Amino acid sequence: MSGKNESTLLGKLVFTLTVIAMLYFFWWLLLYDHGVVSIPH
Repeated sequence: MSGKNESTLLGKLVFTLTVIAMLYFFWWLLLYDHGVVSIPH
């Protein structure tokens, strides 16, 4: 059962890192001043 526990732990780790990366990306995209901003022409 140790293999299943390691797999579950790895899955949770990957999921957590993915969520953190997504939140950071959306923070950068929407809130950070030097992120992607629309420039009026």
